[in-house]
Amino acid sequence: MKCLVPAAFIAVTALPVAAFDRMTHQTCRASFERLTELIKPNDPASPSELRFISVTTDRWCQITAGDPGFETASFTELEWRMDGTLLWTEGAVPPLGLQVRVRGLDPDEMQGGVRTDRPTVSVDVTLRQEPAAGQVIVERAVMQNDAGDSLAVSGVFERVFLSSPSMMQVSMGSATFKAGLMSMTLEGSYENPFGFYIDVEMRGVPQAQRDAAFDMISRLPNGLISDASRVEIGEFAGELPKPVGTLEVSVVSERGLGLMQIGSSFFASAWKNNEDDEMRNEWEILFDGLLINADWSPAGQVAE
Repeated sequence: MKCLVPAAFIAVTALPVAAFDRMTHQTCRASFERLTELIKPNDPASPSELRFISVTTDRWCQITAGDPGFETASFTELEWRMDGTLLWTEGAVPPLGLQVRVRGLDPDEMQGGVRTDRPTVSVDVTLRQEPAAGQVIVERAVMQNDAGDSLAVSGVFERVFLSSPSMMQVSMGSATFKAGLMSMTLEGSYENPFGFYIDVEMRGVPQAQRDAAFDMISRLPNGLISDASRVEIGEFAGELPKPVGTLEVSVVSERGLGLMQIGSSFFASAWKNNEDDEMRNEWEILFDGLLINADWSPAGQVAE
């Protein structure tokens, strides 16, 4: 397997790793209350929900499905902790770091309620910000199940300043995606093990899924991906719907992929007539300045 780690990650991994706060009942409830004020203001159920937030022995905040207020939760357990909790609870600005663990997500529900025998999925996410550098870093976001399937994503966003609500508004226009890395290992027992949206009509129709993947690969703009990486992605697509092995994809943005570029692409999409030329133009706008490298290692090569 090749090493596809972008230089942007080498730079941020050299930064010191921040220690996370030891959460208490008070900080857990205050952090959740701040969140509900933003997404569910004046919700009469919020005070009762706060009473059932607990703290684990390793000092994470925890919510358990089935507790009053969480009877319809889509998970079995949700846990979180922060670095710089007071920034969030007292200043209403994001903390310096956030870790979240979610257990018992149902891939069938995530895919719109289809019925399969896929095992539940867990998610672990670590985010942090570097205020002086204006960076938000997805250190690691992992989805995995007990069958051996896993998807790990990291990313770096620049020109993001979160020190105050006004600076956050400014960052909405200045924030850019700089680099990302995705590694997906598939054991092959389950089709679409993570519950990503795939047209239900394609389930169980391997050739239809392969044809759709090959069509998408053929539309990628020239210069976005090298011929060698295009071959690697093509080999992965040829193994659908149940590839066995590891796919690594790195993405680097030369100038930083900003909201203006994404908005221009969506504007072009809104006016297209589903013709190949319009689709290519839309993708050329979106992917301008990006470089993608890919490596597909079938199961027999993963350990090499």
